[in-house]
Amino acid sequence: DTELQFEGLDVETKYDFNLRAVNKDGFSDWTTFSGKTKSDPLEFAVKGITGISDVKNQSGSALRYLFDGDESTMWHTRWDTTYTSFEIVLDLHAINQLDKIHYLPRQGASNGTILKGSIATGNDQRTWTDAGSFEWTRNDEVKVFTFADRPSAKYVKLTVNQGVGGFGSGLEMYVFRVAGTESYLPGDINNDKLVDENDFTSYINYTGLKAGDSDFEGYISKGDLNQNGRIDVYDISVVATLLEGRANRRVGEKIAGSIELVTPKKSYNADEIIEITVKGKNLKSVNALGFSLPYNQQDYEFIGIEPLNMQRMVNLTNDRLHTDGSKVLYPTFVN
Repeated sequence: DTELQFEGLDVETKYDFNLRAVNKDGFSDWTTFSGKTKSDPLEFAVKGITGISDVKNQSGSALRYLFDGDESTMWHTRWDTTYTSFEIVLDLHAINQLDKIHYLPRQGASNGTILKGSIATGNDQRTWTDAGSFEWTRNDEVKVFTFADRPSAKYVKLTVNQGVGGFGSGLEMYVFRVAGTESYLPGDINNDKLVDENDFTSYINYTGLKAGDSDFEGYISKGDLNQNGRIDVYDISVVATLLEGRANRRVGEKIAGSIELVTPKKSYNADEIIEITVKGKNLKSVNALGFSLPYNQQDYEFIGIEPLNMQRMVNLTNDRLHTDGSKVLYPTFVN
């Protein structure tokens, strides 16, 4: 043929070639030429993205194909169901400073090609920050969404308000972090690129530490994964579910219920023991719970905790004195 493809070359590297032509009459003299490969266009694309959606996908066209890095595979929602809108939540598995999204539609931009929607970012899938909306032309060219404020986030939520034919589809979706920035693995307090028992131990030791305490800033502050100003059960739970092969998540599970603190009576005399029972009401899909109980140590003496019906209890009596003089008990239960 008149062309030959060389694969497996390094990026931004100069290569020298010798070339000659051959036919039935013989061959030509050698000639030389050089070429340099370009930079990797996916150098700053986040790797290992997974996603979940609130709609069902066609058999053999699972959502994972939208993030597998293979532009020959395709994601498609069910052929027998149409949608006016639906959501896809992308888990980046690390906190990244976000630059842009590239969406590669199917060839011909036919059924499912995403046309309109909005983007939001977050770190805990509960609190979302709007990043803007998009409206893309119907063709099979790469679609680009740029994060104007370059937010740092672990999750990206894509709300699709219009897809061709009422479906969703795509060959690939790339999320790029800002060039030159590093991904931060949530829970990796010691920054060794792993989440392991060493990080878990640090979390247990620092349970209840809050912004303003002397040890909070710097080393431990980045461990505040839900950014509520304290190291709490949410942060511990995230790390715990990443250990020993990771916890399995069931798609569609919704957390529900409440925590109630109850005492046998409403008033007490001096030197009486106040028993506080912690009750979980209508709990569903809960793998961890925690609460803080502020008290004045000049008025009360903490005696202890009696765990009931818990598979595992961690950090029973983490009693910590804060810089403002208050003392808070932080029981942390991890199931």
